[in-house]
Amino acid sequence: MNVYAIVLAAGKGTRMKSERPKVVHEVLYKPMINHVCDELKKIGADKTIVVVGHKAEEVKALLDDDVETVMQTEQLGTGHAVLMAKDLLKDKEGITLVLCGDAPLIRAETLEGMIKAHKESGNMATIMSADCDVSTHYGRIIKTNGQVTGICEFKDLKEDQMDITEMNTGEYCFDNQALFDALSKVSNNNAQNEYYLTDVIGIMNDEGKKVDTYKIDDFDEVGGVNDRVALEESTKYLQNRINTHWLVEGVSIIDKSTTYIGRDVVIGNDTVIEPGTIIRGHSKIGKDCHIGPYCVLDDVDIPDHTVVDAYSKR
Repeated sequence: MNVYAIVLAAGKGTRMKSERPKVVHEVLYKPMINHVCDELKKIGADKTIVVVGHKAEEVKALLDDDVETVMQTEQLGTGHAVLMAKDLLKDKEGITLVLCGDAPLIRAETLEGMIKAHKESGNMATIMSADCDVSTHYGRIIKTNGQVTGICEFKDLKEDQMDITEMNTGEYCFDNQALFDALSKVSNNNAQNEYYLTDVIGIMNDEGKKVDTYKIDDFDEVGGVNDRVALEESTKYLQNRINTHWLVEGVSIIDKSTTYIGRDVVIGNDTVIEPGTIIRGHSKIGKDCHIGPYCVLDDVDIPDHTVVDAYSKR
């Protein structure tokens, strides 16, 4: 079964207070949009479509040649953004992921888990969800007898819904044709005059199509980056995740808190990395090397058993 992906990346991101599009800002030396697209590449997505808008050329310049783009000239909601991909996908059979371009911590393993659950359950729509504190201002998943009947925004929760902890993360998996069929029925009859992707869930439920959730353990993996505070927090989160991975794989990192290793770096076991070191790009560090302290290595290839002296930049 083919897997397609639509990545929403048209917004300006006003809270970033930047002249640049939000999704081009970097988390651990890599633009947010590239984090998402590269994870889709890892799962073997057959087609990835990025919806661009604000300063589209800056976003498109970062994308690989095999990533297609569509333009959302007017910002008329998430449902409208997905519709921009209709001409490229409407006649195709398979599964379509709809992902946020400002969620750079998403992992290929999580996407694969959602796809597997979607297929095995025979869903027409699967919503990635996570449990949260009841005071968290995210949309809540409304269920009846195991079927998702809708997504209710926090401000619209009724008294008997205030204790719902399962929230919508904004990441979805759909039967492709069911998605575009439902989108054709979404209206903009709301206060913002926008077309909401979440309305698709209610439409599918009304039509008797199976809708369920795929609950993940850690909301931080899919939380959107809306300002510079969240950008820094995401960098620290990813730094810790990557450094922990390499420690488990047999790399000695003397000080995890001051060592920064990019997501695409490869390191051999028995290598020692001293404090203050930055390794980024598609660097490859061999086995039994000694790096640093305070080295900056960018797109390098270091052979096995190499010592890279302190304060080195390559």
